[in-house]
Amino acid sequence: MRALLLFLLLLALLALVWSRGWRPPDRYNPWAPLDLRAPPELFFRYKLDRLAHEPRACKAALAQAGARFTPMPDRHAPRGCGWIDAVRLRGTGVAALAPPAIVTCPLAATLVLLDRQVLQPAAGQLYGTTVRQVDHVGSYACRNIYGRADAPLSRHARAAAIDLAGFELADGHRLDIAGDWHAQGKAGAFLRRVHNRACEVAGLVLGPDYNREHRSHFHVEAGGWGYCR
Repeated sequence: MRALLLFLLLLALLALVWSRGWRPPDRYNPWAPLDLRAPPELFFRYKLDRLAHEPRACKAALAQAGARFTPMPDRHAPRGCGWIDAVRLRGTGVAALAPPAIVTCPLAATLVLLDRQVLQPAAGQLYGTTVRQVDHVGSYACRNIYGRADAPLSRHARAAAIDLAGFELADGHRLDIAGDWHAQGKAGAFLRRVHNRACEVAGLVLGPDYNREHRSHFHVEAGGWGYCR
């Protein structure tokens, strides 16, 4: 009984301070908007997942971060392909995306976090410069996994995945996943660091060590809790 009374007293106290306008700092408030410019915090995966259900909030977060994008009308294609709440992403607010890609808004937000929290720090620490361009070999494609007729529909078929192929640094240096993944020195170290740390912000990352189909790129998805292979 005493525990119940204490619990009810705590609830009443919380309700009182909430009614008077007190709010926890955004970093500790799961209902606060996600700031893509800030390092990931305790509730960032919950906030990122919430963007899938709040299109206006998602686009507002992209705009706040300085991302260059154009909202796309929903597309419903045969076989369950198409996209909902997607954008054509041209840049993260730091690096350009080449070529521009149609991706779901949560995936665009993930790419902004990946660039700011993983790519730029890795380039600064290993090369003393920044990443100015992220290259990819595909986002939306209406196909099954690996293009097999008996496989489930790929996440690419919903614009919910992108295959990153390489990175161009501000000094002109290029890092290619297909050619540099097994390289010695800074090139290989950079790519492995990016792959390993990508799961701090992305839901799923599959790289060259996963299987032959991924030997030339990083397959990146937004939804999930950080699975890297």
